[in-house]
Amino acid sequence: MTMCGRFAIASSKDEMLEYLQEYFDIYDPGIEFRLPRYNIAPGEMIPAVVYEGDRRYFRLLKWGFVPGFARKDAKPLRLINAKSETVREKPAFRSAFRRRRCLIPVTGFFEWQATGKGKVPYYITVKNRPIFALAGIWDEYRTATGEAGAACAILTTAAGGELLSIHERMPVIVDETNFGPWLDDGIDPGKLGALFFSIPGERLALAEVSTAVNRPANDTIECITPVNKR
Repeated sequence: MTMCGRFAIASSKDEMLEYLQEYFDIYDPGIEFRLPRYNIAPGEMIPAVVYEGDRRYFRLLKWGFVPGFARKDAKPLRLINAKSETVREKPAFRSAFRRRRCLIPVTGFFEWQATGKGKVPYYITVKNRPIFALAGIWDEYRTATGEAGAACAILTTAAGGELLSIHERMPVIVDETNFGPWLDDGIDPGKLGALFFSIPGERLALAEVSTAVNRPANDTIECITPVNKR
């Protein structure tokens, strides 16, 4: 699996609304979204918190960032991840990183461990954080065929602690105290590098889960139910 290629929002809609109110002062999301979701894959529309027009709001973004150079193509390249180490310089991402950063609320994400018997899926959560936020970048686009929309990529960083035994990369998890700076499009992007360090391994909970999660069509609680917990 590619870096961070699957995640879950296993909360109820009411729990998500409480989270948005507490951390973002968003009381009316203004969009329709279905929860819980146990197996969200690239190409799907995902809910994210963005900042535009001096306010934070919730909107749906397609998971698969379309870089400017690809927008002339009938079937444009879609990038689901952006490396935090190079996102400031990469032509595909640097404009969005400067002015259009987002936060993607999740309850956990999946990584696959390569073993002699194949790849084993793990569901990773943050202890004492039923919902937490992944760092993303987003932008609007229009393709050569006239398709228009807004799409995003999830930032990744080097994995640490026990997670490193499963996968060398993980999504960037933004602490609640850094939500403001991350969303603020007026801040110097050079000051955001401190957010890209791996979350301490002891804050993560890892659980082996069913291979049912391997198929994006499987969107059931079985995908996040532990088989073996670490």
